[in-house]
Amino acid sequence: MSLFRKKPPEQTIGPDTSKPEAETDKQIKTLKLEIAQLKAIQSAMPDPYYVRDMDYNVVLWPDAIAKLTGYTEAEAGKLKCYDMFKACVCPPGSQCPTQQCIQTRQFLRDVAVDVYHKSGATVHTLVSNAGVYDEDGNAIGAVEIVKNNTVIQKCMDSIGQIIKNLDEVSNNLTAVIEKVSATSGAVNEKASESLNSVGTGVQAGNSMYEKAERSSKHAGSIQTNMQTINESMKLSVNKISALKEKSEIIIQFVTVIQDIASKTNLLAINASIEAAHAGESGRGFKVVAEGIRELSKNSSESAQSIQNTIQEIIGLIREATDALNVTEKNVNAGKDNISELQEYAGDIDNAAKVLLNTLGTIENAATTTSRLGEEQSASVTEANKAGNNLAQISKNLTNEFDRIFKAIQHADMG
Repeated sequence: MSLFRKKPPEQTIGPDTSKPEAETDKQIKTLKLEIAQLKAIQSAMPDPYYVRDMDYNVVLWPDAIAKLTGYTEAEAGKLKCYDMFKACVCPPGSQCPTQQCIQTRQFLRDVAVDVYHKSGATVHTLVSNAGVYDEDGNAIGAVEIVKNNTVIQKCMDSIGQIIKNLDEVSNNLTAVIEKVSATSGAVNEKASESLNSVGTGVQAGNSMYEKAERSSKHAGSIQTNMQTINESMKLSVNKISALKEKSEIIIQFVTVIQDIASKTNLLAINASIEAAHAGESGRGFKVVAEGIRELSKNSSESAQSIQNTIQEIIGLIREATDALNVTEKNVNAGKDNISELQEYAGDIDNAAKVLLNTLGTIENAATTTSRLGEEQSASVTEANKAGNNLAQISKNLTNEFDRIFKAIQHADMG
């Protein structure tokens, strides 16, 4: 079926001599030129196309469209165009947009339409069309350009998926940044608390160090005093021992006195006896003998009293010596304990120094942690801004992609 149908020629009798032969040759040359131009345009077409009539019959089915659809020219000549493309806009399920454009003298340009290959595979295409009209302006068919848009469509789908993934990543990033921000705030708070606690610990460490240092000094002073006391006690023991020796010498003197008193008493008794024998003439001597006897008795009693007292003194000296010996042992033990205490105080002093150094290191670390926490908080804030910007970019990209995608799917009629 030819698209370019002309009016049937009028019946004439005899040869047509109405046109000169030169004009006829000119028309033939013009037609040949137009045919050559049409063939040149046909071969120069970069995209698959076909020509159909108003009844959906295929008039022209080039190799490019045959390759796109899988239908040969012979197969296409036996089918309607909608039987091959099976698009959602094709009859009988819908009214053909190309048919409407032809009738209203409009056209489609790069409209996204999914058609189907002979094998059943979906082919994403961009369809453009133009009507074909006769000399009187009546629609006799259409030219449809069917661009293979599968690669672009896959790219668009891939970009759309990337945008969705980007949006998800942006949302996840925002959520993670919010968690990190909250964690960073908690870390900063804990770091501040730790810094305060370390400061308190440093003060306590300084106080402990000072007390340990003072304890060490006091322990040394006590040890010196104990040494002095020990020496004094040794001197006291020596003095008491000397006193004991002197007391024993006094006892010897008292023994001599008692012996003299005893002999004096015996002598007085003998004198009394002799005075009694002498009678009246020995009366005065008797009185003297009695006085000596009384003096001897008193001397003996005094000596005994002195001896008893000295014995008591010796007992007390012995007890004092024993007590001093025990005290000396205790002092020596105390001295040893104080030496150990002084060593402990020295150890505490050294431990306090180490503790102070450690607390100083911890304080520096806490200060650094606090500073890093502040820097981290600032970084998180910047990351949060970047995340929000990324989310906004993702949103804008999504909107722009949707707009472009809708634009290429929209029937652009002109």
